Amino acid sequence: MTQNPCRSQAQILWFTRGYVEYVIPNFIPYGQKIDDITLSMELGSEAPGYNEDRPSDIHFLLDGIPIAMWTAPGDYGTQRGIFTPDWWYEDWNQYGLLKALQINHRGTFIDGVRKSDVTIDTFGYTDKSTIHLRLSVPEDAEHVGGLTIFGRSFGNYSQDIRVRITYSPISASEGSRPVSAHTLPARE
Repeated sequence: MTQNPCRSQAQILWFTRGYVEYVIPNFIPYGQKIDDITLSMELGSEAPGYNEDRPSDIHFLLDGIPIAMWTAPGDYGTQRGIFTPDWWYEDWNQYGLLKALQINHRGTFIDGVRKSDVTIDTFGYTDKSTIHLRLSVPEDAEHVGGLTIFGRSFGNYSQDIRVRITYSPISASEGSRPVSAHTLPARE
């Protein structure tokens, strides 16, 4: 398979089924463990043109383990996205919904609502870990309505996928410290 060398600069990505996978940057210091990963991203369904009533089951996996699922209600296009460029067709999707996915010691949450009992402890992430995030719309989902990921130059939120990681010393469970938010580079 040939990969476009400019793929990491994409500001919008969409597909009807399948998946995209990213490597989450791990900048925590030596001797630390990850206590919490929070991701923020603008998402929507994907329809030909747009369809505001097109549910799609979007699945989130960390290192191949399913952690949560969210049903996007639609592929929005009746109003132009605040940051969507003028050259983008008016009858195509314009914006999505800002979603916050969090996995910590208590479970996995989307917008503060518990989605699964999978905890960060399942993974044992340390300063040496490589972390893979997969967003997928499986062929066998109840609602196969696609996925659109909006970057900072599209949609209603001027941001790429954002990642926030908190960590603490491996030998202690107290003292989590936040790491500044990082923009997730697009890498397959």
